[in-house]
Amino acid sequence: MGITDRFIRRYAARARDLREKGSFVYLRSSTGYVLIIVLIITTLLVSVAGEFIVIAQSNIGYGNKLKDQLKASYLAKSGVQLGQFVLYADLKGVTTEMLTGKPTDKDIDSYNDIWAIDFPAIPLDDGSLKLQISDENSKINLSVLANEFTERTKFYLFSQNFFMIMGLPIDFADIIHDWVDVDDSRMPYGAEGPDYYQTLTPSYTAQNNAMDSIDEMLMLKDMTPEIYYGFGGGNFEAEKNEQNLVEHNKGNISLDLDKIRELAGGAVPNIEAGEKNRELTAIGKEKSRKLSDYFTVYGDRQDYTSDFNKININTASFRVLSALTDKMTPDIVTEIINRRLVQPYKSVDEIKDLINDQTILDRLTVHSYIFKIISTAVIGDTQVKITAIYNRNMRNIYYWCEE
Repeated sequence: MGITDRFIRRYAARARDLREKGSFVYLRSSTGYVLIIVLIITTLLVSVAGEFIVIAQSNIGYGNKLKDQLKASYLAKSGVQLGQFVLYADLKGVTTEMLTGKPTDKDIDSYNDIWAIDFPAIPLDDGSLKLQISDENSKINLSVLANEFTERTKFYLFSQNFFMIMGLPIDFADIIHDWVDVDDSRMPYGAEGPDYYQTLTPSYTAQNNAMDSIDEMLMLKDMTPEIYYGFGGGNFEAEKNEQNLVEHNKGNISLDLDKIRELAGGAVPNIEAGEKNRELTAIGKEKSRKLSDYFTVYGDRQDYTSDFNKININTASFRVLSALTDKMTPDIVTEIINRRLVQPYKSVDEIKDLINDQTILDRLTVHSYIFKIISTAVIGDTQVKITAIYNRNMRNIYYWCEE
């Protein structure tokens, strides 16, 4: 019998066994059964082990990320508490002269105070903490454009002037007025819930009360992100070509490193070459067009004459000061800021020669009560930023956002 015949007979026998016994019984009785099972199990183990390693590595990474997130969150919260302490220390008259070289006056609030210092980030073993404090009383309060007792307040006029100066529709003053007033009666160029907001998809109602957050402006009729965040709208394109725009009009708010070295006996680490110039900066319109830099919504809604709503002339921006009356010229605003840089105002009466409208002067002050505290904590690659709006005198937090 030849090789071909034997192969054909064995093939026929294997085929018959497969038909009669099935593939599983046939394989089990064959010499390759154990090898096949071992290969299958090995393949499964490798697959499962690989998946387990991926899951384990992901869980370890997530655990480390969660740990850093928690640490950064607690650190940022501690930064807010530190900010509250700084504000309380300023209220009690703690001087900043040893830090900035400028004397302070506890009876007024200005950019000479300790809260206004541009503190560098505090270095930590595995991260850092950065604290920034700004004055909400330097802004125009939108929540008191109108209330149940007064149809329109001076803050309505301030808003009209501001939008006009920015080249934006003056209609925004009416739109905001309708958003915060208590009724559904529409201003000439405004928008109320029934005739506008409730016709949108999705629909919503007007606040008809004090605004909860400045970001609420994004819900207003005709308000776009470009306008709100200052990236477009109005005379944005024209302003880009102006040469006299400045970062701010706060004067020098950096630390006096020479003074600190002197007090510390020279035991202060070297500061990078980018140490800030301590000369007074130029005066002019601020580069920022972001509306939240010039408007606030926190104060006393019930009494628009409350000190909590007044604008501090020692901290108000060039753009806000320009909106106080329709007679404010750049020269007048520059003079107001120049005087306070030389010596902060102790009384609103000191600018009577520049603003002679008593109804306007009554809405101004040299004190600040409400502040924004921004605490930014960094742990490893994780960052947590907390923004809090804090009434120093009432020791009350109006707003809290962690991101």
